[in-house]
Amino acid sequence: MASIIKALLLLSGLLLAVHSVSFAEPENYCHDEKSWKEWEALIEKNPNDMEVQALHALRIGLCVMVDRNQITLDRATEIFESAREAIIQK
Repeated sequence: MASIIKALLLLSGLLLAVHSVSFAEPENYCHDEKSWKEWEALIEKNPNDMEVQALHALRIGLCVMVDRNQITLDRATEIFESAREAIIQK
């Protein structure tokens, strides 16, 4: 009986964790200073890589739109990841 109670407590704890993760806000990298520094280093290292430059420009534009409430963070993330994935597939 004690093992059944422990299993139920564990299961409910796991369900709560999954529930909280699924409803968590996506991370907003637009205001992440470390992330911007990484991008700056990437474009400095690859000044002639048009794909890196295009992704950087897209990121800047999407962040401006998110800050102006013209687009949701979820949608901006979806657009950016779609563009990034297309470049990776190339």
